[in-house]
Amino acid sequence: MRQHPWLLLIYSVPAQPSRKRAFVWREVKRVGAVYLRDGVCVLPQTAGTEVALTAIAQRILEFEGRATIVRDARLEAGQVSEIRTQMQAARAAEYTAVSQDAEAFLEHIRRETDHRDFSFAELQELEADLQKLQRWYEQVRSRDYVNEGGDASIDDALRLCEEALSQFTESAAREENTP
Repeated sequence: MRQHPWLLLIYSVPAQPSRKRAFVWREVKRVGAVYLRDGVCVLPQTAGTEVALTAIAQRILEFEGRATIVRDARLEAGQVSEIRTQMQAARAAEYTAVSQDAEAFLEHIRRETDHRDFSFAELQELEADLQKLQRWYEQVRSRDYVNEGGDASIDDALRLCEEALSQFTESAAREENTP
């Protein structure tokens, strides 16, 4: 991770209704922030993370909460190391889940090919599944502030998925054109 100054979001949200607190928690996790303690989260300071935390802070204010963004924060080396470790662990878990879903996608194509089920509906479903998997991977990569660039093994797995879908599509077209 490049040495960025850090952004801190310090906030409080009314306890009720709990959906507001849950919304904020989900948004903080979605952008890849790490909690230092309740109501205090941190991200490396970049243009993108500043926009993301500002949007979350605005929602907190709409929820009648309080939010403060601290820019250019400097953290102690030990704390930075702990934050990096937490970020790495969170992204590793997400990369593992994406990789498992890519394997499941490939297995699904194998089953459909073995059953020779080349329907247009199945093809559309597979295309949508692959697009969803690719979007998910991009979302994980976008919040990976430690391993900038993502996971090469998942890049390879998604290429295999694309190739398998392409072959499935070709087989479906041949099947369709066979009298």
